[in-house]
Parts: sequence; C-alpha cells; structure tokens
Amino acid sequence: MVRYDYLIFDADHTVIDFDLDEKRAFRAAFRAAGVSCSEDMIEDCWRFSAKNWADLGLTEVDSPVLRARFHALYHEHVRGIVDYMDDRYALGSGKTVAARTFSDELSRAAHPVDGALEVLDALAQHYKLCIATNGLSGMQAGRLSALRPRFARIFVSEEMGCVKPDAAFFQLLLEELKTSPDKCLMIGDSLRSDIAGANAVGMDCIWFDRRGEGLPEGVHVRAVIHDLRELLSML
Repeated sequence: MVRYDYLIFDADHTVIDFDLDEKRAFRAAFRAAGVSCSEDMIEDCWRFSAKNWADLGLTEVDSPVLRARFHALYHEHVRGIVDYMDDRYALGSGKTVAARTFSDELSRAAHPVDGALEVLDALAQHYKLCIATNGLSGMQAGRLSALRPRFARIFVSEEMGCVKPDAAFFQLLLEELKTSPDKCLMIGDSLRSDIAGANAVGMDCIWFDRRGEGLPEGVHVRAVIHDLRELLSML
C-alpha cells in the first residue's frame, strides 16, 4: 500500500545538476564576451563560485540571519562571479554582455541528475511529485522548465518569502497542498536545509548522500541513498 501522497524533491544536486549547468554558463559568458576560454579557466571559475558561496555565508541556512538575507546575497553572489571573471580574465567591454549571458544561461533548462528522468517518471505513476528549492524564482523556473510537467507543484523560496530549513517554508508547502507531514516524504541532498527542515515539521525524509559522506550521528532520516534509482526499490 502506498503510504505517502506526495514526494517532495529538492532541485539542485538532487534532480538537476547545478555543476554542469554552471560550467555551461561560464562557457557561454566567455563566448559572449569574445574571450577564448580553456577548461582550466572554467574549472577555476567554478571553484571560485563554490568559495564565494561559502564566503558569503550562503551555506549557513541554519542561521535565521542568513535566511533573511539569502536572496539578496544570492544576487550578490552572481555579481561577484562575473567580477571575478573580469578581474582574472579581462572581459573588458564584454563584461556587461557576459553578466547577462551568465544569468540567462543559468535560467535555461537544466541537466538532469543521472537517473532522474527514469525515477521521476516511474514514481509519478504512484505519487504526486513536488519540488521544494531555495533559489531565485526566475532562475529556478527556467532551470526546471523541462521537468515541470512531472511535478504537481514547484515551491521556490524567493516566491514563498522563506528559506529551507525554516519550518515556515514547510508549513506553507503543506497548507498549499492541503495535506499533513505524514503524507509527505522529503528527498534531498542537503542535511542543513532539506533534512533539517523536514525534521522540523515531522516529515519523513531520505538523504541523497551524493558525495558518500556518511550520515552524522543524531540526524534522523528514513533512509540514505547514493543514487536516485535506489528510490525505485524503496517506494
């Protein structure tokens, strides 16, 4: 018997591959600026992006202060990436078009994570699928556009006015779906946002341990997976 009515998936690094999409955006931005780029340059910019994200505190989603500024800092993060590209690789007069292209490319349909299409199509026969993601509304709408028909509802933090793991995010989600925590299962890669948020409202959750880090002591999850296709034998 099906226990859950809704499966709630995180977006980036769970069903769509942000790393591949960001590298695609770097290539397009350099091309738009008329700057020839190597794979080493792309990797350098990608590493800077991860460092800048952390330096701005955007990993600290368990902090209410950070959550209050999350979307403003996200915009600052994107500007900082383009500034770095210019400082490091001299975009010159092409900086403006590079910035616009970078944002536009990040808003294009995303690369799905390995196995995502197979898993979503199979699970959609038995459950209502939703997305719950921290991000910018326009960007996430574009990134999820190819997958949109598979989901009953997509919840984006900028639209909702709150950020996972805030319990308010999940309460609003439940209210919109007109359901209760016991009828939902959260699936995501982030312990600090997806798993902590689900725990805060008493929702079951599955951690997608995509890096093989191992579950820390004291963290409550229904199961740990390392590949989305593992869900098919569980649900």
